[in-house]
Amino acid sequence: MRHYVQQRRAIWDNLFHYDQNLFARPGGLNDMRIMVLDDEPIIRQGIIHKIRLTALPVEVVAEAGDGLKGLELMKTAKPDLIVTDIHMPGMNGLTFIRHALELDARVKLIIVTGYDQFDYARQAIKYGVSNYLVKPLEDDELYATLMELLERREAEQQTDQMIQELKSVAETSQEASRQQALTQFLQEEDFAEASSELDELAKHGAAFTAVVLQLEPFKVPHGSFGPGEEELLWFAIKNIVTERFLSNAIRGILVHHSLRRFELVYVLGLQKGQDSAGVTYTLEAISFGIRKYLKLGVTIGVGPYQPQMAKVQESYREAKQIARNAILHGGNRIYQAQGAANGGQEAQRKSFIGQEDVKLLEDWLGKWEKDKVHKWIERRLGAIVQEPASSYVMVEWFCVDLYLFLNKYWINHATDSQWAIGELTDLQRELQQATAWHEIVEQMKRLVTNMIGLLSKSNNIEGKEIMEAVRLYLERHYAEPIQLAMIAERFFIHPNYFSKRFKEKYGESFVDFLNGLRMKEAARLLVETDMKIRDISERVGFDDAAYFGGVFRKRFGATPGQYRDKGAPHA
Repeated sequence: MRHYVQQRRAIWDNLFHYDQNLFARPGGLNDMRIMVLDDEPIIRQGIIHKIRLTALPVEVVAEAGDGLKGLELMKTAKPDLIVTDIHMPGMNGLTFIRHALELDARVKLIIVTGYDQFDYARQAIKYGVSNYLVKPLEDDELYATLMELLERREAEQQTDQMIQELKSVAETSQEASRQQALTQFLQEEDFAEASSELDELAKHGAAFTAVVLQLEPFKVPHGSFGPGEEELLWFAIKNIVTERFLSNAIRGILVHHSLRRFELVYVLGLQKGQDSAGVTYTLEAISFGIRKYLKLGVTIGVGPYQPQMAKVQESYREAKQIARNAILHGGNRIYQAQGAANGGQEAQRKSFIGQEDVKLLEDWLGKWEKDKVHKWIERRLGAIVQEPASSYVMVEWFCVDLYLFLNKYWINHATDSQWAIGELTDLQRELQQATAWHEIVEQMKRLVTNMIGLLSKSNNIEGKEIMEAVRLYLERHYAEPIQLAMIAERFFIHPNYFSKRFKEKYGESFVDFLNGLRMKEAARLLVETDMKIRDISERVGFDDAAYFGGVFRKRFGATPGQYRDKGAPHA
């Protein structure tokens, strides 16, 4: 165990010391602060002990036996992560989670559940919990979960650092500074440095919202815009938006998102006497103008109207989400939120997988009938898409419910489900990257294919066996055209989860490991044979000799020719 812990600590230290600029945390490399909640002291101390055994950069700063005490401790302990049981006296885990997120919206939460608490886990996902563990806690599962949260925290801190840099770095132009400040306003609820433009808009407006315009990605030359005229094309796009709103006397501010290149946001304020119909009319004219005169597609999402400017961030988030409806019903349309933010659909959240579905799925999975599960997924997602009133969030709910079911099924039949289906955060990230609902269908079918593929090999397959099988395959087939997606398909594993665990075990990425095998053989051939360098590059799996030369030089500090001249005498 000591060797295991020391090895994991070394991997973590190497990660953060590889490039101090890349991985530096704002304000220094501080341990993640953890609070543990469980009403049974023995179990609580057991969890704390297991956390400390991971030797990860974490610190247990508080513990409590109920939710009420936990909320009090949050104010002083200021945890980054809370590990909580579901059933506790006074205030149960779900109620605690809701209040905890009200105190600190950025705190991470892990719920600890029993096998019979699947419905609680699903409800917790709705409140913002993205990780859950099943009692009794397994050391490897706890380690992997903490590692994933540390990586996510690091990414968030890098984003925070980037935002801080936006505030401090001298801007090359006044407009760039203005756009960055407005982007921060949209991204951060507690951003207090509102611009004078926003203050002025707030004074005269009676209802406020954010309109998201997702432009079809483009590059020049495009239409009548030649090379080097991208800024001119952007000027034309923005001019259409601002002029149409101005001509209809709708006051607002246009924001070109600093981090998402093809996203424009129009923050508007309706005055007394104006209604949303005028906004819809204006957006129709904008969409027509961009498509007709600039030959660009644009999908528009309109968030719910708010009585205060301070609430416009909520409208912005919902406008982005509702624009995702283009995946179901097509782009080049205007999608508008109905009712108040976070109302309506969220209140109607229900499981998309009923008891009859569970029986069918368990039967098919038990018989390894992959095609039947695939067809069921196609039918269910197809039915959601064909419903005129359906929205993207329903697709997301269905996918989360199916993921949770698959995860529960795997726990009852094997170990470490993430090898087959990845983590919930992987799924959510991939859903956001999809551009068509058919991609989501294929994505969910791949999860099922991975599960059945692994289950059909062994009822108790472990991650270390998969890793060893992949390593042996690479050592035998490194000269072939190998990609991560191909390995994932061949071994029925989730590429994202596999990549993280591979680097954790071998200390380098999948690509670097593969190139290491290729470079070792290339070095041998350079010294022991008279083969041409181009032929050697092809022999070890490189189609491009120039790229091969670059990888070789990075590995050995010399070109292939220099290495041969230096190494030949020692052959």
